[in-house]
Amino acid sequence: MNLQDIHQLYKECHTPLHVQKHMEMVAKIATHMAKKIHENGHKIDVKKVRDLALIHDLMKAITFKNITPNTFIKNPTKQDLQMWEKWKKKYNGNDIEATSNILNAKKEIYLSEAVMSQQFDAIISKKYPLKTLEEKTVYYADKRVAHAEFVSLKSRLQEGYKRYSGNRKKSQKTKNVELAIHMLEEELFSMAGEKI
Repeated sequence: MNLQDIHQLYKECHTPLHVQKHMEMVAKIATHMAKKIHENGHKIDVKKVRDLALIHDLMKAITFKNITPNTFIKNPTKQDLQMWEKWKKKYNGNDIEATSNILNAKKEIYLSEAVMSQQFDAIISKKYPLKTLEEKTVYYADKRVAHAEFVSLKSRLQEGYKRYSGNRKKSQKTKNVELAIHMLEEELFSMAGEKI
């Protein structure tokens, strides 16, 4: 996809500006890592990394529990709210499935399949595992960006857990995912030849 196509998707999918900013930062981190990995002699498609990073949260708005004005850089319109509600019902709040279906309809088969690997538990999943270096790089870069800010992995995992789980005790599955993410970090840093 080219950048114009991606920005057109943002319009069609009513992707909130703050989500777009998040994806842009993830793309910045992921492409930097991908270039370093490539320079170190590993095969990785930097454009695929960029494209996946720029669309991985395309339909994130359908997961929002509370839509309040202070959540947004730009307040949603009535049409935004109607579309999110419609898609939320259609996809039962599963933004990854919604994004995959939209990309499939656009004949973006690689991205349609790759986006399925961007679920939190993908790193230990048998159903939608991280299969490629491109998918791993974007998955990891996403774990370094809180909203649109570059943060430590520890900080991001804590923030994400608090946001999605509240005060519930951390499950063994979540602990396994977090351990696997730390191992992925070491793998990618080794391939890139530097820490990010």
